[in-house]
Amino acid sequence: MPTLRSLIIKEWFKFFLGAFLGLLLLITVAELITGFLRQNVTPLEVILNHLLEIPDKFKLIMPVSCLMASLFSINKLRNRNELTAIFAAGYSRKKFFNDIASAAIFVAAFQFSVSGFIEPYAISKKDFLIEDGQSKFKNLRSKGLMASTIGSGKMWFKSNDYFFSFSTFDDKKNTLSDVSIYFFKDNKLAKKISTPLIQFMNNIWVAKKSSMTTLLDGAGYPTFKEEENITIPIFEDPSDFSEIEADITTLNFFELYHYITRLKAGGINVDEYSVMLYEKLSTCFVCIIFALVASIGVFSPNRRGNSFAKSIGGVFAFVILYWLINSYFIELGKSSKISPFLSCFGVPLLFSIYLLYNFYKNRSLK
Repeated sequence: MPTLRSLIIKEWFKFFLGAFLGLLLLITVAELITGFLRQNVTPLEVILNHLLEIPDKFKLIMPVSCLMASLFSINKLRNRNELTAIFAAGYSRKKFFNDIASAAIFVAAFQFSVSGFIEPYAISKKDFLIEDGQSKFKNLRSKGLMASTIGSGKMWFKSNDYFFSFSTFDDKKNTLSDVSIYFFKDNKLAKKISTPLIQFMNNIWVAKKSSMTTLLDGAGYPTFKEEENITIPIFEDPSDFSEIEADITTLNFFELYHYITRLKAGGINVDEYSVMLYEKLSTCFVCIIFALVASIGVFSPNRRGNSFAKSIGGVFAFVILYWLINSYFIELGKSSKISPFLSCFGVPLLFSIYLLYNFYKNRSLK
């Protein structure tokens, strides 16, 4: 039986590598031709940008490669009557699916390491490799809360009983500039503090100059006074603002999760960033599901009616349809029209239901 398991996995990985390299080559040629036609970048910059972009392309290539690996490896075994011989030797379909799932899980783990860690690391080197890369290549533009607020005003932050806004954060000096803090009491505005600069020193925020308006929630006139060297009573520390200002394309999986958690605690809409996080997981899940969905042919090992050309055509149509539908769902999630979880896992769950239906329908087969 170990020999049969080795045969199945070997054939699967052989077709997986062929599909992976073929799709990668196809995308590479298309990207490079498009890049070389541009006038504002050098050929070297086009090549370097493509190398930085390759890990992102894996989320398109890996699931499809798993699908093609299962489909074509089973077709090969079937056409050579090896699939029938495998089951006649007592090797169950359950074991066959387990072998395919094991191979796909290995690919999914590799995909997670690429999207969760290798891709962010590669993007973090973009400024070192390509001068002014953000203005030259769309895929190298920073993403994050600060990037989305440039040109639209201040950054707003919400805590338990106060809101505050600031323009910029200096992580070298631990300072916030152009700060306004609004304190609430019983759902009413009670006090406002405005200061051009606050600095984090000895675990507290200090303002050299500030103006304070109080009694805003009373029936009388508010009071106004200017003070120097006062302690600003906010509980956030510089690490909170460093995370908020981060370029999230350079954050690994766990850093991105922590980033989203902090923003969510501040009452900020994080749907777009949640989609980025969930997509890293859903791609891995799709690798496994596609490998198993394409293996349903083991329930009919004697059918050899489908030609190789038909299989290629079917896969091509399926891939285009999947990429279009999945991209549409992703955009819906980023724009908050559907939940981020549904946008990333909606399509894979449909395939999971189809897979479970086939397992149930053929449950009597061993």
